[in-house]
Amino acid sequence: MGKLTKLVGAAGLVAGAAYLTNEENRRNVKKQIDEAIRVFNPDYKKELGKPADIDDAEMVSEGAMTSVQYYNQSQENRTHDKIS
Repeated sequence: MGKLTKLVGAAGLVAGAAYLTNEENRRNVKKQIDEAIRVFNPDYKKELGKPADIDDAEMVSEGAMTSVQYYNQSQENRTHDKIS
């Protein structure tokens, strides 16, 4: 590696260490790491889109149908416009 790359890397390490000397900064970094681990956890991904509350599930299904109905209506309108 070049001298500049080593210098930039060393400066980054020093800056990171200086940032982490503050206890609140360490907590924020730990919180972000924990959140990233939770999001990338396969069990978390399995639960996406599966609301446990029945009201939420109904709302999601109604929203899905609304977009499908809108798409079908727009396709039907395009077909009628071409025929006319």
